[in-house]
Amino acid sequence: MDALTILNELPDAFLTVSHHDLKKVFDTPTLVHIKGAKSPALFVSILLHGNEFSGLEIMQEILKKYKTSNGYKLPRDLWLFVGNVDAAELGLRALDGQIDFNRAWPGTENPDTDTAKLIQEVMDTISKDSLFASVDLHNNTGQNPHYGCISVVNEDNKYLCTLFNHIAMVFTSPKGVSTMAFDELCPAVTLECSTPGNKPAKEKAFSLLDDLLHMDHFPTKPVPAHDLQLVTNSATIKINRDVTFCFEDEGNSSADMDLTVVKNFDHHNFTLLEKNEVFAHTKVPKPFLVTSPDGEDITDEIIQNKNGSISLKKALMPAMITMDKNIVLQDCLCYLLEDYKG
Repeated sequence: MDALTILNELPDAFLTVSHHDLKKVFDTPTLVHIKGAKSPALFVSILLHGNEFSGLEIMQEILKKYKTSNGYKLPRDLWLFVGNVDAAELGLRALDGQIDFNRAWPGTENPDTDTAKLIQEVMDTISKDSLFASVDLHNNTGQNPHYGCISVVNEDNKYLCTLFNHIAMVFTSPKGVSTMAFDELCPAVTLECSTPGNKPAKEKAFSLLDDLLHMDHFPTKPVPAHDLQLVTNSATIKINRDVTFCFEDEGNSSADMDLTVVKNFDHHNFTLLEKNEVFAHTKVPKPFLVTSPDGEDITDEIIQNKNGSISLKKALMPAMITMDKNIVLQDCLCYLLEDYKG
């Protein structure tokens, strides 16, 4: 792992570079501090996953708005962390064998890795002074709406979510995620900006960040209940490592595969998957591992296999379904959500 680069000015080339060419501007993960008209600073992280490039494009537009002949005239101090530039160059979430940049923040289960040490240096640097808010910009690979994710339910975090969409996810796993690391420091949200490059999601994220740069304080009035639907991650579905699998969408023969996921499964994102609704076919007894947020194996409580047809034992809402095999193996097939009860 390369050392963290820390800069107090931003190269002009950053404003137009693609994620594939970003290593020509930043050869290593880079933290940039840009002074603004007021403090405390806004922290923004992008490209923690190298193939999720909307964050780069959003920050390029933000910075172009405030570019002057003498640098930048930002309304507020800004810390910008540009994460996995090596994976971005290849258009990958992460390199093979690489620690996930969004599983390496304080609270990670693997704090002694080089990536976790680099992230800790980021945290040590930006937390010397107070922070106004933290925003982590991501994309999904499946057909998801844009939505916010928070790990602590309080009025400031809920307000951040309402600036982005009317639905938001509350999560407590996996560990080592950026947003969780900031919960004792400042309001913090992950923005899932739909698929990479999705224009409406980018526009909403741009507006949210621009608002945070201008705001003097968070509202003191509670967020009305009808303004935000909170859902929570109740389970994670992974495909067992020794199981061969494919998606019907691929159009290839599934005859030799242990598991076939039904066509257009990702259209179920943020819609209810009913009890007994078949979403996969299998030749093996247990193709999936389902875990609770605390890591407990709850496969038998959630999944049923009826003569090779796989369905849920109760209705739940999938999210972040991905049809990318590499990401399925690196992370998971999807999360299962239910309404947050508080």
